[in-house]
Amino acid sequence: MSDQERIPILENAVRQALNDDGATIESPAKLAGGAMHESWGVKAVSGDKASDLVVRLAPAGRADPQKMTNEYTVLKEMHARGVRAPKPYSMGTEPTGECYMVMDRVMGDTNPRPFLTKPEYEDARKRFIEELAESLAIIHSVRPEEIQGITIRTPAEGQDALQFEAERLMAEYHRQKLNPHPAVVWSIRWCQKEAANLKPTGRPILMVHGDLRVGNIMYNDTGLAAILDWEGAHAGEPEEDLAWFCTRVWRFGQNHMEAGGITDRETWVQAYEKASGETIDRERLRVWEVLRNIHWAVVCMMQARAHIDSHQRSHELAAIGRRAGDTELEILRLTGVAERFADAR
Repeated sequence: MSDQERIPILENAVRQALNDDGATIESPAKLAGGAMHESWGVKAVSGDKASDLVVRLAPAGRADPQKMTNEYTVLKEMHARGVRAPKPYSMGTEPTGECYMVMDRVMGDTNPRPFLTKPEYEDARKRFIEELAESLAIIHSVRPEEIQGITIRTPAEGQDALQFEAERLMAEYHRQKLNPHPAVVWSIRWCQKEAANLKPTGRPILMVHGDLRVGNIMYNDTGLAAILDWEGAHAGEPEEDLAWFCTRVWRFGQNHMEAGGITDRETWVQAYEKASGETIDRERLRVWEVLRNIHWAVVCMMQARAHIDSHQRSHELAAIGRRAGDTELEILRLTGVAERFADAR
């Protein structure tokens, strides 16, 4: 479907959001980012009132109404609780198969490289970490059962969230792989073994964002503007979000700054501990960081399969599929295998 053919879908979505069949849209523009979904900025005109909105579209063939419902419902709850996030208005499904969600447009940028490297953002970067930790603490204060109408993945009663995620990733790997990746299989087993030796946290299962990373977070000249892309929200534990933010792929070349290319890992964790009042087990966090790198390797396979199976033909998805090998090397670094191999040479 061409961009021009998207316009009626955008207009219908806005009319549903504003509950006004006469509403119109002006200056529709596709926003940057999003390999799997599209986001469009529009000026919505209803009567004598104009507002800047974003329409998030999931393409037909890859649209999942339940996932969009989850995203909308969780975002609505988190916005109401004070998390820095866009205000959602409505969601729905088009007869042609696309799913959409309409939300406020927050002004800012998501392009990582200027924020991570330009001197004029130095003060904003410092505030960003504290503000992100504060919003993340609010997210993690919510129990899944407090949000009605969602169907999300959740560990079984009494199951360790780490072990649950390791089992899920092993199953997902076997569904998505195009070629064998022995390092992925070995590292999942490594995580399961390490997790078995960790002390139980004693915490209940909590909501997690699931995709908290630079690129999914909007910034401005003063710091954090909004947390975006809630489609991966599920039940888990805080270390999962903390570790994903530290995954190498989201440092965008600033690899000496483990936490999003912005600061070091320990500063990030301490900011979260201060905001939440929780103590983070560094050993548990270490295992989670390995597991989140495994998750990225599996996502790379998933993106490539979407292209190869013609669900969504895209050179970008095909290219992402090639990054699974890079991630395997990072996994071997984090588990100490690469260092032991180098010492043995």
